[in-house]
Amino acid sequence: MNQHVTMPSEVQEYFNAINRYQPEAFAEMFAPGASVKDNGKAIQGRDAIQAWGEAEIFSAKVRYTIMEIEEAGGQIAVTAEMEGEFNRNRVPAPQLFRHEFKVHGGKISSLVITPK
Repeated sequence: MNQHVTMPSEVQEYFNAINRYQPEAFAEMFAPGASVKDNGKAIQGRDAIQAWGEAEIFSAKVRYTIMEIEEAGGQIAVTAEMEGEFNRNRVPAPQLFRHEFKVHGGKISSLVITPK
């Protein structure tokens, strides 16, 4: 992990909410008009993000271990290893994903998730 980049509290709380299975807190971290791109799939708005989180993250009991934190171009990029109860045939091992966050006004305004 890069010790020289401080993870914003909003980004830390995103991973905490997932790892602690807190779907309500998860949805509240996003701005009302926030967007998520998850491996090419576009999700727009807090309600859609909450539904996506329940379907793709919380139903599979996903947990993340943070491996690396980077700052680039006004974004925070976090590489994390994913574990959970999901079809491992769809995801290469180890399950490393890059999460690129934009935070504005104390909320996540944009998140792009791609396999690493």
